[in-house]
Amino acid sequence: MDERKKAKHRALYILERMDRTEQELRQKLAQSYEPDIVEEALAYVKEYRYIDDLRYAKNYIAWKGQTKSRRQIEQELLFKKGVSRDIICQAFEEAQMPEEGALIRHWIEKKKICPETATREELRRFYQFLMRRGFQAEDIRRELGQF
Repeated sequence: MDERKKAKHRALYILERMDRTEQELRQKLAQSYEPDIVEEALAYVKEYRYIDDLRYAKNYIAWKGQTKSRRQIEQELLFKKGVSRDIICQAFEEAQMPEEGALIRHWIEKKKICPETATREELRRFYQFLMRRGFQAEDIRRELGQF
């Protein structure tokens, strides 16, 4: 079997195990094949729509949107998964993502934080935790102030 055919089979094998973005598949194939062979294998799987960054982004948003902020999901898709900013914006327009306040309330319940009885230090740590998750400061203050 020639290298081009092996690369196509390898691409299909990788995608069979788990959905991937174009960049992730390119990186996997580049470990074993020359760049022109990698591009040919990518064109092959794209032709049959086995790889679709928009579909991947929408699924990722639906999956991670229950616990992560929009900003954190955008960063992961852009920098870790290699999805273009245009595709990410389109995916967010088409996806149903809960509002940021609901996600913050989810974390308040999960971490068992009661803003009325929590110490200043506990609130500070929780606030920083939410900031690291990509939530906006005004959203956090609004939700913590409601309790």
